Amino acid sequence: MNPLVSFVLPCFNSAEYLQQTIDSIAAQTYTHWECVAIDDGSSDATLAILLAAAERDSRFRVITRENRGLIASLNEGIAAARGEWIARIDADDLCRSERLAVQLGYCAQWQLDVCGSWVGFIGERRGEWHTPVTDAQIRLALLFNTPLAHPSILARTSLLKAHPYPADAPHAEDYALWCQLARQPSVRFGNVPQVLLHYRTHRGQVTQAKKAALLITAQRVREDYAGHALPVALQPLAAEFAKLAEPSRLLNHAEWRWMCDFFRQLLALRPESRGALGEWWLDTLQRSRGVSLLDAPAVLRLALQMPPPKAERKKLLKQSLRLVMSDYVWRKVKP
Repeated sequence: MNPLVSFVLPCFNSAEYLQQTIDSIAAQTYTHWECVAIDDGSSDATLAILLAAAERDSRFRVITRENRGLIASLNEGIAAARGEWIARIDADDLCRSERLAVQLGYCAQWQLDVCGSWVGFIGERRGEWHTPVTDAQIRLALLFNTPLAHPSILARTSLLKAHPYPADAPHAEDYALWCQLARQPSVRFGNVPQVLLHYRTHRGQVTQAKKAALLITAQRVREDYAGHALPVALQPLAAEFAKLAEPSRLLNHAEWRWMCDFFRQLLALRPESRGALGEWWLDTLQRSRGVSLLDAPAVLRLALQMPPPKAERKKLLKQSLRLVMSDYVWRKVKP
């Protein structure tokens, strides 16, 4: 009998944390799973660790060959999967023992096709990432960045086999795939509002070269999705919006005002987006420069029209204090 769930575990020189990841998979309370592990041409002990896991537990299957990169490994693992669901995990992350049981139940309850979860950070960073929960919130958040923690994903195998990770989206393959799937109204997204995965952060994770490639790819994906997902009246603004919505871009005062106006227009055309937009205008304010106490009325209007979620209240307070302090500093240096 085929398993219901297939973990897809791509590995490349992953020996340092791989055994911990394997142990977290093996500890699942839901036991009807397999793990398809792809050794992507590793030169360290990765293959030996995988083969030892397969020797101990026949639910682990190992594919090994020359290096082809992450996207090829993901698609190869999905193609080899026998389960009805694909569970993603990376070779340095840990999943909670109840992960599969909770996600399968949540997918059944809400009739989901792609389901992530909240994540907790381990390693060099601490804290949690509370991703948007509902299908509507996730589709809106895709205008800005990926709202799904990639290694937390549980998705229908048939969907991922029909829509492989795009080969032309290096380092943003998950964002590109979710935006592609979001074009289909029948696909339902969700995130379990519970930490089911511990995401490891460390210095060797993303090189500067990869960051540059990710930035270019994500910008292209964002603009393409905005041209599809924005209300018709705002679609002519898709290119400018996609540029200014880049999460790492610092905005000047004029760009901040442009985004304020854009948020108000989007709210007027999509009133149902009110709850989700609170987080995004606040993030935009955080990366804007040149704002001052003179902008306080605009910030107050945004806060009243699109209240940030409770988890962002400290950030709102910090940004409000920044406006006050900017006025204080200006007065101190004024001749």
